[in-house]
Amino acid sequence: MGVDLRLAGPAAACWAVVAVALCVPLAVTFWLVGALAVLGLTIWITLRHSRTGVAVTVAGICGLAAAAATVCALRIGIAESAPIHRDGGKPVVTLQVTGDPMIGAQQSFARLPVRVLTVNRVRTRPVDAQLLLRTGQLPETVPGQRLSVRVRAKPPPGRAADRLLAAHLTALGEPEVIGRAPIWQRWAGTVRERLAATAARALPPRAAGLFPGLVLGDTGDLDPELRENFRAAGLTHLIAVSGANFSIVCGAVVLAVRLAGASTRLTVVLGLAVMVAFVILVRPTDSVLRAAVMGGIGLVAALAARRAQALPALGAAVITVLLFWPQMALAPGFALSVVATLGLVLWAAPLRRALVRRGVPETLAILLAMALAAQILTTPIVIAISDRLSLVSLPANLLVAPVVEVIALLGTAAAVLGALGPAGGPGALIAELLIRATGPEMWWLLTVADGLGGRRWAAPEVPGWQAAVVLSLTGAVAWAVWRAHRRGGVGSATRVVGPGAPTDSSVAPRRRGYP
Repeated sequence: MGVDLRLAGPAAACWAVVAVALCVPLAVTFWLVGALAVLGLTIWITLRHSRTGVAVTVAGICGLAAAAATVCALRIGIAESAPIHRDGGKPVVTLQVTGDPMIGAQQSFARLPVRVLTVNRVRTRPVDAQLLLRTGQLPETVPGQRLSVRVRAKPPPGRAADRLLAAHLTALGEPEVIGRAPIWQRWAGTVRERLAATAARALPPRAAGLFPGLVLGDTGDLDPELRENFRAAGLTHLIAVSGANFSIVCGAVVLAVRLAGASTRLTVVLGLAVMVAFVILVRPTDSVLRAAVMGGIGLVAALAARRAQALPALGAAVITVLLFWPQMALAPGFALSVVATLGLVLWAAPLRRALVRRGVPETLAILLAMALAAQILTTPIVIAISDRLSLVSLPANLLVAPVVEVIALLGTAAAVLGALGPAGGPGALIAELLIRATGPEMWWLLTVADGLGGRRWAAPEVPGWQAAVVLSLTGAVAWAVWRAHRRGGVGSATRVVGPGAPTDSSVAPRRRGYP
């Protein structure tokens, strides 16, 4: 069976045009939209009688790319024409918090992602911005909360990643909280706060600072030295709530519901609810959005009694994310998540088979295949982002693989149970016991990160021509594995069986309707 690439072209085209739209002037983007529309129409008229379906395919790709570029251009136009640029002076603005604060390296300033709702009490079209303020001025914030503050506004820098921001705001006083966050966001904030407090009681200091990051992506108390060790060891994805965390937690819930005898329809509804709740809880980061959309597609396909093939699901997820969040086209985390999933879909199964044929035990072969498949495509991106190459990433990820799922599952259960009832109630007690149960796993994770990532040679700089050599070698490996995969003839047998999780059909059950 061949590889199903039907949505590969549309996804790549959307990604490319949105990235270009973020990097060029607005007028150029509209010219690009017009050119795509004319090209698609011309090809359709010229080849509409063709029996190969080329006309429909190419015209569809052009139309979808034009739509994605149009959405991005409209978002940029709204940001550039925001009234906050015309108001001048030092306006009083009403802001809605849209994310967690990012504390600077000196711990004296913080950047808070916000949405501007009113300027000098005049309601405007909501636009995204960033608020710079001293950490001493920073109130306890939760996404959805409303603040009022006098600011100094200036246009964002000319970086492509900031094209959808209307302004960079500097607080001239202490923000005043004027509106509470929605109840679901307050619930998420309570879960995160109680998990951090419970972990501090149940674990040693370094492990306690790491635990909320592993479970919910909350790295506010993470030790700086440990953070650097994780980066050098290639384990940073574990504290960023990657798509793997999403798949482990949501997939476990969906599987439990299904095994309990729930119907396909009820399983899909509960699965979608769990996915939405998990996204709210961990915040919609780059990889979480990709995994959530991909998992949602898989569940909806299960409702229709169809198999959601992994590659088409990934392509649909990329298109959906870029249409709603165009800034993801230039987000390194999104690129890493997509290419890691692509590597798993294409190469995990043939690598596993090749290892098993050479006498490697099945369990070890699965771990090795998944680690290698994910790193084949992510290594060039990691080098481009950090100018460093982790020499210990593969062994580090293999060593911690057995404990990651245990920490994720027990930690998520502890987070939810700890938020039930009063702070010192039965739920908090059960949560503390669950966290204490992860003590050996946390010790092992810290040992691997310190033992491998703490070495000076663990992540050397890879600048200039050395990066080119690494990229060339990575490309050669990818080509060789692709050829082996084509000869093996798997491809489309890989499907999505859980939220955002590609898996090999030889391992997954084949019951009809299984999500």
